[in-house]
Amino acid sequence: MRVSIRTIRFYLLRRFLLPCLFLCLLYVFRLVMVNSIYEACKSIAVGQQQVHPTHLPVQPPTEELPPKYNLMEETYGRKWAKTPDKYLSSINCTVEYANQNKLQQDHPCVVQLIRKNYLVQPAPQNVPYQLGNPLLLDPSDGQAKGILRILRNQTNGFFIECGAYDGETLSNTLYMERSLAWTGLLIETDQISFKAIKGRNRKAFTSPVCLSTKPYPMEAVFNATIGSLGAILERNDEQPVPISSTSEKNHLGQEEGSSKSEVPYLYKAQCFPLYSMLTAVGRTQVDYFSLDIEGSELQVLKTIPWHKVDIRVIFFYTIFYHTLRQFSQFGAKDVDR
Repeated sequence: MRVSIRTIRFYLLRRFLLPCLFLCLLYVFRLVMVNSIYEACKSIAVGQQQVHPTHLPVQPPTEELPPKYNLMEETYGRKWAKTPDKYLSSINCTVEYANQNKLQQDHPCVVQLIRKNYLVQPAPQNVPYQLGNPLLLDPSDGQAKGILRILRNQTNGFFIECGAYDGETLSNTLYMERSLAWTGLLIETDQISFKAIKGRNRKAFTSPVCLSTKPYPMEAVFNATIGSLGAILERNDEQPVPISSTSEKNHLGQEEGSSKSEVPYLYKAQCFPLYSMLTAVGRTQVDYFSLDIEGSELQVLKTIPWHKVDIRVIFFYTIFYHTLRQFSQFGAKDVDR
């Protein structure tokens, strides 16, 4: 008996191929059903979390709110500058009023007070310097040349030196001023040292104030016991440091019947934010900023509205590594330890 090829093919198709096809369809159906059940369970779980929001994890904010710098535009809007005289009163514009009311850094009253009472103009270019050692061109401890390497020996720059001492000894800016035609702002709170600066005939603005550690004018107690290491004294609760009337009146050690070591060199000093000082001298672009105030550097830097100023190089003294880490938050680069 002969069986045709067509019969054999039909037999094989029914015997082997159809069961395989059935198994494949069953496998696909199983995958589809399992995936549908998984998605349904996931939706139910999400719905339960929405019903009970207390179970949702609280995510910390990714961005911090922009800091407040106590500026006029933050209080009155950006159009305030069109009518600055509106905010200036000759009756109330006193340093006591500015301190008590914590006036804005760029308040017209604050700027006027600095210009009239706390800022000495640069000596004329034709007036010779009065230096203790005029042959020493660079009295700094190497800082001036290091900064000038960064600035590629820039000429006609603008500096700020806070903690300028007597304007000559270890000065980081005198070489720039004498040799490269720089000018700038010298700030020294110690009264004896500031008197010495005025006698040097520096070709830069000079001021006897201290830099405020808050974004507003303030009065602080200055400790001038160790001369060049003088510093302002503050309490953590922002209350003024108590000072006796004897110490305030006789801070130069001139109390009758007392030796120099028996009278504490403590006296009240007026402080202004750095941005207030820059506004008063009409400069917001600074090529070199030297900050040496014996411990309050970071607090001063926090008051600066960085979106308003352009400071190319900052040199400050610190012995604490965490201060460098916090300073990097301002966007500083190439911080030298």
